[in-house]
Amino acid sequence: MNFANIRIIYVPGMKPKPPATDHRAMLWRCLLDGVRRADPSWVEPLREHPDVFELAAWSTLFYHEQTSVEPDMPGIERLLRLDGPEPCDLREARHWHKRIAQFVYLLSDAFPRLIDLVANPAMKATLQDARRYFQNEDGRATRIRDRVMAELEQAAEAGQRVLLFGHSLGSVIAFDVLWELSRERSSAVRIDQFVTLGSPLGLNFVQHRMLGSGEKGLLRYPDNIARWENLSAIGEMTSLDRSMADDYAPMLSGGLIESITDHTALETYFRGPLGLNVHKCYGYMANVQTGRIIVDWLARGA
Repeated sequence: MNFANIRIIYVPGMKPKPPATDHRAMLWRCLLDGVRRADPSWVEPLREHPDVFELAAWSTLFYHEQTSVEPDMPGIERLLRLDGPEPCDLREARHWHKRIAQFVYLLSDAFPRLIDLVANPAMKATLQDARRYFQNEDGRATRIRDRVMAELEQAAEAGQRVLLFGHSLGSVIAFDVLWELSRERSSAVRIDQFVTLGSPLGLNFVQHRMLGSGEKGLLRYPDNIARWENLSAIGEMTSLDRSMADDYAPMLSGGLIESITDHTALETYFRGPLGLNVHKCYGYMANVQTGRIIVDWLARGA
């Protein structure tokens, strides 16, 4: 396989991140472990070509601050050490209070006036950041999209096959970028494999605010994605409407995309300083299902 012909691009989610070099290194470790779980024969060939993995870091454009990777290190080491979740992880992810909260937040997505009554401080902070992105205050969202766009256009110019990851709000940013490239710029960028992790793209709040939301019919959607795999973990509080195949069915019926596949019962088990966080990027990247998607994508180009 010629690894010079491929590019894996990762668009991170919201909240301040560690320095890009540190964040990328941890994501790469987790990605390799996910591949190991899926098919160990691909790990060493991929490990020898770390330049195939690119982090489209944008958080400093939005938050003007950085965090440290150190508080997450014990959780990352535990994640990579274990073959899967421990019973306590699954019990917590499936706890009744999670299911009730998911139901209430989904209800508030249908009836937005409820959100201020039911949202906890963490959810309110998440919504505030999402609103800031959609409002494009001081052109921040435009600069964020330009950064992601530059990575995609560089890969297109090199003739590389692209696997594009979008985590959390990063999946919304990626979708907006793809819409803009295909509908407003007539770009040559084409995504061979799009992967969304813990994505809020199924929520009304998001769908009514994305680029293209004011268009009619198929013009609402990008036409430069070949395949889309959507991953959502048990216990997710960001990816509340976890199925994309129904929400984006017109892309399939209209011939804009070959497939949209949902995986809505992932068992992620990252534990950080605040305990279990099924939404954490490292848990998604080290998951065997993520590894399978990467292996299948690599094999298609071998």
